Amino acid sequence: MGASMGMALCRAPGVDRVWGIARRADTVAEAVRVGAVHGGTTDLRDGVRGADVVVFATPVRTIAALVAEAAPALAAGTVVTDVGSTKAELCRTLPPLLPPGVEYVGGHPMCGSERTGLEAADPYLYQNAVYIVTPLRPNQPGVSRVLALVEAVGAQPLILDAEQHDRAVAAVSHLPHLIATALVLAVGRVAEQDPRVLALAAGGFRDTTRVASGDAVMWRDICLTNRGPILEMIDLFRAALDEARRAVAAGDEEALTQHMAEARAVREQLPRHRKGILSPMRELVVHLVDRPGAIHEVTGCIAAKGINIKDIEILRVREGEGGTLRLAFATDDDLEQALAELERRGFQARRRG
Repeated sequence: MGASMGMALCRAPGVDRVWGIARRADTVAEAVRVGAVHGGTTDLRDGVRGADVVVFATPVRTIAALVAEAAPALAAGTVVTDVGSTKAELCRTLPPLLPPGVEYVGGHPMCGSERTGLEAADPYLYQNAVYIVTPLRPNQPGVSRVLALVEAVGAQPLILDAEQHDRAVAAVSHLPHLIATALVLAVGRVAEQDPRVLALAAGGFRDTTRVASGDAVMWRDICLTNRGPILEMIDLFRAALDEARRAVAAGDEEALTQHMAEARAVREQLPRHRKGILSPMRELVVHLVDRPGAIHEVTGCIAAKGINIKDIEILRVREGEGGTLRLAFATDDDLEQALAELERRGFQARRRG
């Protein structure tokens, strides 16, 4: 997350200097080489001295100790922020650690992947992503500087109360991770008896469990700093799963059908034309033949018309049979032009939703 932000900021107009801090000198050197920072150091206090904004991009439970260590070098007017996935505990613990005139404003970009480290850095990671900002109070002066940072990396800001943030992400991010982890462990135990089980795992299982490959330390810290909301969500999930179990055990067709129909109805409420909860999108799907360069042919003909693709996703792929590509556009006009061009080129495409 930190390297990706550094890459984005190094490319942003109006950003004078991006300075990186890492534990090892070789990490700093590599970050400079790949364009994630302009320079850096292994000395935390030296690294933050004179900064306008300091961003902590480390596991959540390490942030307080690092802020305390950096505090003597922070000058009045500096704004401290972070990219941690939980906010309420940091909003309580960090402000007392800061010297007079230094503000803390929480931040949480709703993006990332299960991959970590410099090799996974992406300068476009934050583009069009929802970036939650959690001020300590209304009209907090430092918020404007964090919003400028959000804009510089290409993200879309959303201001929330820290407690509201933590409950929401417990539901849509933290609980799904724990469910994915539990599902992998359960299937793994079955696979101990029958190794063919994992060989049968197809796209649905892989998509559902992808996040279980995430960094264990990072997710441990997330769970332990958001215990209340996560426990609430686990109890709600357990109740829903128990309901399904009772229906299956009783052979209750009506109850099981109702259970699944209710879930489908709720899922249908997910915004289909948005990335996250902001940035309305207009979408189409294209059916592809399985051959080298198929995706490039689609995106290339659209680019040749000067149309910007805002988001792209491979929905289904079967080797030898092709797949389905989802493309999203900012305006109806962009979508219609893209659709017309694809049809002119002989692609099977249609508006989605």
